[in-house]
Amino acid sequence: MKRIPLPLAQDLSGKTYWRSLNELAGSPDFVDALGREFPPNAIEPPEGVGRRTFLSLMGASLALGGLVGCRRPEEQILPYARAPEEVIPGQPLFFATALPMMGTAFGVLVESHEGRPTKIEGNPRHPESLGATTIYTQAAVLDLYDPDRSDAPREAGTKKSWDDAATFLRAEGDKLRARGGKGLTILTEAHRSPTLATRLAELRKTLPEARVVRYEPFSRDAAREGARLAFGRPLETTLDLAKARVIVALDADLLVSEGSPVKQARGFAAGRAVDKNGAAMNRLYAVESAYSLTGASADHRLRIQSRRIPAFVFALAVDLGKRGVALDADLLKVLEGKSEGLDAKAMKYVAAIAADLASNRGQGAVVVGRSQPKEVHAVAHLINAALDNTGRAIRYVAPFDESREGPEAIVELARSIERGEVETLLILGGNPVFDAPADARFADALAKVPVSVHASTHVDETSERARWHLNRAHPLESWGDVRAEDGTASIVQPLIAPLFGGKTDAEIIELFLGGSRSAYDLVRATWLTAEGATRTEGDLRRALHDGLWAGSQLADELVTAAPQPAIAALQAFTPAAAEGLEVTFRPDVHAWDGRFANNGWLQELPDPMHKLTWGNVAEISPSTAARLSLKDGDVVTLSGSGASVRIPVIVAPGQADDSLAISVGQGRRAALRVGRGVGVDTVPLRKSDAFDLAGGFSVEKTGQAENLARTQEHFVMEGRPLAREGTLADFEKDPEFAKKQSHVPQLFSLFKEPNSRRGHAWGMSIDLNACIGCNACVVACQAENNIPIVGADGVRMTREMHWIRVDRYFEGTDTDEPESIAQPLPCQHCENAPCEQVCPVAATVHSPEGLNDMAYNRCVGTKYCANNCPYKVRRFNYFEYNEGHAESRKMQFNPNVTVRSRGVMEKCTFCVQRINHAKIEAKREGREHVKDGEVVTACQGACPTQAIAFGDLNDAGSKVSTASASPRGYRMLEELNVKPRVTYLAKIRNKNPELADV
Repeated sequence: MKRIPLPLAQDLSGKTYWRSLNELAGSPDFVDALGREFPPNAIEPPEGVGRRTFLSLMGASLALGGLVGCRRPEEQILPYARAPEEVIPGQPLFFATALPMMGTAFGVLVESHEGRPTKIEGNPRHPESLGATTIYTQAAVLDLYDPDRSDAPREAGTKKSWDDAATFLRAEGDKLRARGGKGLTILTEAHRSPTLATRLAELRKTLPEARVVRYEPFSRDAAREGARLAFGRPLETTLDLAKARVIVALDADLLVSEGSPVKQARGFAAGRAVDKNGAAMNRLYAVESAYSLTGASADHRLRIQSRRIPAFVFALAVDLGKRGVALDADLLKVLEGKSEGLDAKAMKYVAAIAADLASNRGQGAVVVGRSQPKEVHAVAHLINAALDNTGRAIRYVAPFDESREGPEAIVELARSIERGEVETLLILGGNPVFDAPADARFADALAKVPVSVHASTHVDETSERARWHLNRAHPLESWGDVRAEDGTASIVQPLIAPLFGGKTDAEIIELFLGGSRSAYDLVRATWLTAEGATRTEGDLRRALHDGLWAGSQLADELVTAAPQPAIAALQAFTPAAAEGLEVTFRPDVHAWDGRFANNGWLQELPDPMHKLTWGNVAEISPSTAARLSLKDGDVVTLSGSGASVRIPVIVAPGQADDSLAISVGQGRRAALRVGRGVGVDTVPLRKSDAFDLAGGFSVEKTGQAENLARTQEHFVMEGRPLAREGTLADFEKDPEFAKKQSHVPQLFSLFKEPNSRRGHAWGMSIDLNACIGCNACVVACQAENNIPIVGADGVRMTREMHWIRVDRYFEGTDTDEPESIAQPLPCQHCENAPCEQVCPVAATVHSPEGLNDMAYNRCVGTKYCANNCPYKVRRFNYFEYNEGHAESRKMQFNPNVTVRSRGVMEKCTFCVQRINHAKIEAKREGREHVKDGEVVTACQGACPTQAIAFGDLNDAGSKVSTASASPRGYRMLEELNVKPRVTYLAKIRNKNPELADV
């Protein structure tokens, strides 16, 4: 069969958009890494069978298969003997709590059905979540029900009871008390729990010879230690980007994975409200090696190796000094000698950024990523102080704990074990055997500890090597507390009794000290009865209701530049080795540092930039790949730091030359039915002295290739201009420029269309200027609508089931320097829906309120609707994906959404269950219409930037009506006369004229 090359997408302004290198090259076929051709959604007929006969046979077989699979499974239902007073069948309850994650804490509201937590929303009262979530907070509810969680303590692999474990812990504590705790070390994660901190302080008071060590695979040490060099004491940096006109992200993915990303993304989006005041639009510069979502959202992005970021920051400080910014003269003298090696393009960026910052004093933010050394952070802190940015967009607060938590801490612990100084090691959380730096040789060290105890939710790599494993409680099933990045304190309350009988870290320390108080009693003691506590029982109830302690946010720390320590450190500073390839180590988007590796939602979530699922790769630039004769999926041996790993590569547009980005967190070896064996363990390449960035690496082809489970070329939309963007100058010149990027002729209908001027007319708007492509909406939709995962093989066959996807487009023809734009794509709920016109059994129908509804029980699986959908947003349920789950996993299902059997078509419903709930509530209150804002779709509620608005288009004052009327608004493929109910608002970039020719 002859295949015709797909045209590249172009708008009327001549811009070229593409989603993959194959598409840009005009390849007529989609070829995987093994050389096999597989055009998306195409099935070749068997030899000797005509296409018409083949389609007839396939249609009949799928219809019969759908009939066979339509019978719902039988389940036993037991009624309450005595129903709880607050539980009303069908009415969910919401509880406020907090989830510690990413070095901070996110306040959340957890939806619970008859005692089953099913969905997580952001707490609008909490300053770190502001009513939104990340992909990790959304997926936390799935981890709660993970059937692979440990269900009992274990001694040397043998199951024990908690009574046995308590007896052992108390006896061990008594033994150590006799010698003042000598030989005891407690290793914790970078926790932020006041109750745990109190128990550890009590332990050190009782056992003064004991040591407490903190370790986090992706810590904030560099920023805190940089503050020590700049201001004389370690400080936590918090950002309020709503107050910044100029934002400079230096190897910092601050909108997604660093700091407090929800708060930072919200602040950034607030400065992009171009419709309200274009003159106040902020400007974002990103200087980075790997294409991040922050870089994709930037107005200007400089592609540069991470090892050259220090020189860039030093050159920026020197340029600012020449512009009259009050930086220390001795500091500038040292920096001037260490800012060499930048090319002309980088120096032009330095000059433009320095001029922008200098002309916006007090309204800037210079942010350095966690992977850069403390000396670079120190210079950034001093720049912000000199520009009067501190106390505004940049705030400093006291850290929760001043202890170091980076690789040096755990390497020193391992050396201490080697010296025989540790007789008892109590590890609270984390998985250091898996994620500690390779030169720590922590697995070998742990084997030499006479008494080792590890508390974790799973029997992971560390638990397998410890003498005792203690099953740890999940935050959604336990009492606790946590402080967010800015100090805001929250009570962590359980939504359900511990499913596997686990205990919290504070309870374990309590047992070790000989006590028996529960987690609840320990938390009450911390906040109500501890020495100096002034809060009352009423305050506690209010904190539980609101999800935070009112007034607990830390006051700003006033800082004064004291650059002498920074100068001394900078004089001895040397960047990463310049020879060979550099490698940057980053958290895996699917697994973070490995803790989410068993979460199927996250494993199947496409990476926001290169769209890989189920695994990890080495990202390499097109130019470097061409030099090394590499293509997508080629397996290479990556060698450096005295170790090597075999890993597939992805040719990533926008990646810096001679720089490879690899993620840490995959390649788990523990008994995990979802995460075991997925991806490659890259920790052997991480050494303590090059933990985040290393040089001197080499790549060697193995001759093998892997067929990557990647969604980038799925559901191709035939070269039409879909995502639209322009510059602020374009918008000011013609606010309706986006509508003119495609030609829409005058269209007429051949039949009488439904009257949409009565009742509700549900619609949505999506602001591409606010959307950062973070995928939170995708996971939220999955949790709300019981959407299954299909596995790596299913993804390879284009069978992923997500009801909303986020398409990523590159713009331009330079594969090394493209700009990027993200576009969420749910069902468009067309008024003139082509899917409805071809369904032979009327399974897809139009509601009076404008929804494109699906009658699952009527669908026979012909897939005609999917073929006729121009947006490719319909998904076919090939198998019983939700069948065979453990009972604990089934507890997560939303009872208000049908769990689909196989053989039916699925798609976005605009969360019709939430619409109907709001309509019922309005009817109960005697109202004819639902008020604006009463219906919040799952994707809308999760969005950290509030890019999505939903509501009644017939309500002229609704948010969605106001947004849809924006001059930037356009309807995707409106030239087809399908009349979609989703309006997109074009993206605007605030370009710096000084970089116009770069």
